[in-house]
Amino acid sequence: MDELKNRAGEKLGALHDAALSAANNSKNKLDTVVQQTAEALAKIREIIQDIWQNELVLEGRERAVAWGREAAKRIREGAPPLSPVVLYHELVTLFKDRVWRRSIFIFACGAVLGGSAGIVVGLRAANRGPAGPHARALQTQPDQSVILVEDAVSHGAGPGEVLVRVQAFSVCSADRGVLRGRASALRSLVTRSHVTVGRGFAGVVLDVGHGVTQFEMGDEVWGCLSEWSGGAATELLAVRSTRISKRPRTLGADSAASLPWGGSLALYALDRIGYSPDTCKGKRVLVAGAASSEGCALVQLLSVWGARPTAAAPRHTRDTLRNLGASEFIELEGSNEHVAASWLVVEQHVGRSGPWDAALACPGAPPERPPHYTLLKATAPRSAVVELRPRALITDRLITPLWIMYSATVYTFNVLRWITGSGWHWDWLEDDHQMSNGLDTLRHLVEGGQLAPVLDKVYFPQDFEAALAHACSDEAVGTTVIRFP
Repeated sequence: MDELKNRAGEKLGALHDAALSAANNSKNKLDTVVQQTAEALAKIREIIQDIWQNELVLEGRERAVAWGREAAKRIREGAPPLSPVVLYHELVTLFKDRVWRRSIFIFACGAVLGGSAGIVVGLRAANRGPAGPHARALQTQPDQSVILVEDAVSHGAGPGEVLVRVQAFSVCSADRGVLRGRASALRSLVTRSHVTVGRGFAGVVLDVGHGVTQFEMGDEVWGCLSEWSGGAATELLAVRSTRISKRPRTLGADSAASLPWGGSLALYALDRIGYSPDTCKGKRVLVAGAASSEGCALVQLLSVWGARPTAAAPRHTRDTLRNLGASEFIELEGSNEHVAASWLVVEQHVGRSGPWDAALACPGAPPERPPHYTLLKATAPRSAVVELRPRALITDRLITPLWIMYSATVYTFNVLRWITGSGWHWDWLEDDHQMSNGLDTLRHLVEGGQLAPVLDKVYFPQDFEAALAHACSDEAVGTTVIRFP
């Protein structure tokens, strides 16, 4: 027993000595770091003092003090403010021959570019990821693939925002353009959300943020998001109240989600060509790609308003488009391989029935811009041809220096809007027809019996690839919708 105690004592003593040695080593290292830091600070202080006591700095300080006293005296005497020219001469007098016009210009350019870059970096760095409830969402990955995330994070409703439980959302050719890079550059400035697909949506309000008075919990709403505003393919969506509207009571979630995107684009096209219920009676209008969501809405509105729409679409959509109000039908090729032949069929129809007053190219129309010189009447303006198919934005083609300048300009403009009380939001980038007023117009058209959604197929989120493939195929008629079960 005594031997065991002796051994235990020896081990404890060895552990004690090791602990003391480690502590002494740590203390020595800490003292060394503190001493080196103090020496570095002392050297920095000596350098600053040497610079401060330099002859040129002393001379500049004396001149600056004298110039400041003279300027204060001038202000007390009621002299007018200095103009840029007078200020330049004052600087030349202050620094003698050490300031030139080129130097001032370079300094001003550097200050502007540096300040703008600082604003961009600061705002992006301050844009932290949201923290809030979890929900299912279709998130886009860096390789442009889309996966279903069961526990995606969604932030709550902020000031001026509404939290919507999305019941269904639509997919269309615009989503394929987004996955191919459309609006990715601009979207990086507006939002950092991983949800980029899903254009039109319908759901129920779960919460309202500060300042929102037009919506209450439980309201059934619909809306749409542009390609640079993110996407609606998430079960919980925090969106500005100006981007949604109460949906028609007669429509379910699936039918309601099929209309906002295509209907808003249809209203945009009609506004571009200047057609309204009072101005389009008797007009012949070509709707190429009439089987799309936008085309179905256009055919209905033109027919109800007294125009004579000509639907150009695949053969199997003839009966559907006739029932929607198409007065003429042109069969397009089922494949986009025969581009010339597709437009040639439309041009041949002109020889039999005459030219149109306007031409609208929707998704599903033959590639390239419609040949207005052969399709339109001689009296029709060039603006009577409207392109509704998604195209690459100019921001997607900017080289890096121009993109940095564009980003700085956009953020600076938004900062000025915030300073002037217009708020920190991006609604000024959006088209009015996709905002609350345009959605209200759609609701009135539906409730008035002038417009009805054309729902094609309904899929579940895990079948997104099949849904997008069907929506972009020639077999689709109307809108393809994905519903959260």
